Amino acid sequence: MDNFEVNKIVGAVLGTALFVLCLSFLSDMIYATPKLEKQAYVVETLVAEAQGNSDADNIIVEGPSLTELLSLASSEKGKKVSKKCASCHNFEAGMPNKVGPNLYGVVDRKMASAAEFSYSSALSQKSEEGGVWDFESLNLFLEAPKEWLPGTNMSFVGIKKPTDRANIIAYLLEISPESNSKIINN
Repeated sequence: MDNFEVNKIVGAVLGTALFVLCLSFLSDMIYATPKLEKQAYVVETLVAEAQGNSDADNIIVEGPSLTELLSLASSEKGKKVSKKCASCHNFEAGMPNKVGPNLYGVVDRKMASAAEFSYSSALSQKSEEGGVWDFESLNLFLEAPKEWLPGTNMSFVGIKKPTDRANIIAYLLEISPESNSKIINN
């Protein structure tokens, strides 16, 4: 193969690359969408206008309350969701602790009170302050353990979906025969 053949091949490759580049610029010009000066529909503004409040920056959109979520919760779904907890916790009476304490009977139980388990100093302090695993504390702990209780040894990132947390709490209540708490299902 002589130099003329190599030049033709290199020229063809460079010509094709130049053609594709020009085609890209041309298509960007033809199909360009103009930049919006401001977003057409701002949800917070629409909510503020509907409520008669023009200060949209101060609106916090909240979901249903924990009570509402618990009233719709399913212990069967909670049992399924709790499988991600089963690698570190037991849920049956009389079973030994794993990396985490046995959660049988945890609802309304004093924090850091499972027998033969070494708790973090943060959880032990919370227990000394009278902390009890009620619905609210379980919900907050399950959402983000390290944020709710800095210094905890639990390395779990948390459960972000409120419905999943409510279902797990319903399951924990079901396996807590000594609990005085009740979830009213409609």
